[in-house]
Amino acid sequence: MTRTTPRRAIRFAGLLLALTPAWLGSSSATGHADEITVYATREADLLAPTIAAFTRDRGTTVKLVFVEDSLVKRLTSEGETSPADVLITIGLDKTTQLSHRGLTQAFNSPAIEQAVPSNLRGRDGQWLALSVRPRVVMVRKDAALTAISYEELADPKWRGKLCMRTVLHQNNVALVAAYLVHHGAEATQAWLRGLKANLAHPPAGKDNDVVREIAQGTCEIGIGNTVALAQLRDGREGNDWRGWAEAVKAVPTTFTGGGAHVNLTGAALAKHAPHPDAARAFLEFLVTPAAQQIHAAAELEYPVIAAADRAPVVADIGMFAADSLAIDEIAAHQQAAIALIKTIGFDE
Repeated sequence: MTRTTPRRAIRFAGLLLALTPAWLGSSSATGHADEITVYATREADLLAPTIAAFTRDRGTTVKLVFVEDSLVKRLTSEGETSPADVLITIGLDKTTQLSHRGLTQAFNSPAIEQAVPSNLRGRDGQWLALSVRPRVVMVRKDAALTAISYEELADPKWRGKLCMRTVLHQNNVALVAAYLVHHGAEATQAWLRGLKANLAHPPAGKDNDVVREIAQGTCEIGIGNTVALAQLRDGREGNDWRGWAEAVKAVPTTFTGGGAHVNLTGAALAKHAPHPDAARAFLEFLVTPAAQQIHAAAELEYPVIAAADRAPVVADIGMFAADSLAIDEIAAHQQAAIALIKTIGFDE
C-alpha cells in the first residue's frame, strides 16, 4: 500500500469534510442513527465514490477513518468504546485476522448471503469479500500459451524462464497456502522446489516488475495479480509502464479441477458497532450491482457478483472464475505455507 504523503493527507482531510457533513455539525458521542463510522485500510479517495453513492441512495452519512497502521491494534485498544461500525481492509490475511481476533460480529444478512458466493464469505458471516484480485500467470501477448494450471508452473519446461516477486509476500503466501490445501504438504514442497528451479533470477521487485520483465524478455512467464496489469495499462504509472503492460497478457490459470486463486478486499461488521442496523445496510449496499461496479473500478479489481459490470480495462484482461476453496481455509494454512517456503530456502 502507498504510504500517506502530506499531499495525500491534505486531500483526505478535504474528502472527510465532504463525506461527513452531519458529523461535523453534531457530536459523534450521541451516536445518531443516520451516521456510521467506517475504519478502512483502503485509502479514502478509493472509497469516496462508493460512499457518496450510498449517502445519495440511503441518506446515511459516513465518517471515514483511514487506519494506515494496524487495524487490529486500533480496535483492540479502543475495545467496547470503539466508534467503528464497519471495517474495510485489503488482503485475505488481514480480513480473516479481524474475525480470528474477535473484532467482528455476524452480519446476519440474507441479502449478502444471496449475493456473495459462500467461499468469499467468512464462517458464520464474520466478513465478506467486496472485490477480488485473481493471481494468475502472465506471458507476452504474442505467446502461444492460452491457459495453464498452477501445477504446471513447476514443469521443467519453464526452467530459467519464470519471474515472480518474493514468495514470502502475502499475495504469494496465500497462493502457496491454497496449493497446500489442495495438495498437501509433500506435494506443495515439491511444487515449490520446481518453481525455484524454474526462476530466471532470484525473486525480486513487485508484480509491476514481473510485467516489465516479461515485456522486456527477461523471462517468458510470470505470476502476478490482475490488478497490477490493469493499473499499468490504464497509465497511472506512466507511459513506459503502460507500454510494457500492453505487451503482456494474463492467462486463464486454475488449480487442476478447480478455479483461479484470488485475493480480496474485504469488509466486516465491527464487534462493538454503535449502529449495527445502519452498518448492515451499508454492507448490503456494497454488494448491489451498482455499488459493486463503482467499488471494484476504483482499484481495478473484479466485482464479487456476476451482475456487476467490470471496468473496461479489467474486462479487456479477461475472466477468471474463482476457485471454490473457502478463503477461511486458505487463511488457516498460511503459517504452514510460510514454514514450507522457509524450509526449502525459496528466496535464498
